[in-house]
Amino acid sequence: MQDNRQFEKLDLNLLKVFEALWQQRNMTHAAESLHITPSAVSHAMRRFREILGDPLFVREKNHMLPTAACERLAPQILEALANIRRALSEFTAFNPAHSHQRFVIAMQESLELSVLPALLAKLEVHAPNVEIVSARLNRDTMVADLSNRNLHLVVDIGRPISPPVEHCLLTRDNYAVLMNTQHDLRNSLSAEAYLNARHITVSNRIKGASVEEIALQQLGVSRPSLWRCQNYRAAAEVTANTNALLTLPGSIASALADESLSIAALPFDLPALETHLYWHQHQEGEPGLMWLKALVLQLFA
Repeated sequence: MQDNRQFEKLDLNLLKVFEALWQQRNMTHAAESLHITPSAVSHAMRRFREILGDPLFVREKNHMLPTAACERLAPQILEALANIRRALSEFTAFNPAHSHQRFVIAMQESLELSVLPALLAKLEVHAPNVEIVSARLNRDTMVADLSNRNLHLVVDIGRPISPPVEHCLLTRDNYAVLMNTQHDLRNSLSAEAYLNARHITVSNRIKGASVEEIALQQLGVSRPSLWRCQNYRAAAEVTANTNALLTLPGSIASALADESLSIAALPFDLPALETHLYWHQHQEGEPGLMWLKALVLQLFA
């Protein structure tokens, strides 16, 4: 910036557009995250370029790549915006009983059954007007989505991740097996019988090993499945009406078990399945989000 007079030409919207484009690296995606048009993004960035005297981003096919000057500038702008958001959020106290705040929590569809019933039952009593949206998790964009507040919290299996995303253990669960109550193996599920049985797997992916299959493979055990679906409730319905076995976290098995389904112990000693809660450092200190985070951790303590 040439001098302090250039600062007078800035407005907060230019910084927000810069932040979105830095995170998305795509004009259309940046516009979608801000709920404006791509032409508005282009116009704002043209104004910002004129103020700073640098292109900031250059087009490379479908991506907008930052210049060297942009890379020097971005961390300070992002931190400044985070501080502004934090200051404004702390300006008023959060009262869950009267709040109409909206929170988006991302998780795989398979985890909704173990998270949402307990959380929403609690909110209905203590925060009846708080809006909760459960969104499908995209791990490739998770950090950017948390940073630009498209997401507020993420519930996912435990995996290595580094700042600015923070996380902590939410639940630790052992695997169980569901089968129909008339199944020949309901009272005697051996390792050999398990491996020879028909299996149904729950996964959002169309191919590749599921979580339990990966854990079994680490023991040197191969357990292919011919059937695959996207959520545990549908898989449980299939299991109730066929001879397929469904391997799943024990807490979800307990929630699904009824007069048509029996629970058996998995005949292999697998490590417990950890589910973690994830959030962005820049959102720490925001009263509403920190209240929701504490509530989720309390529910699953």
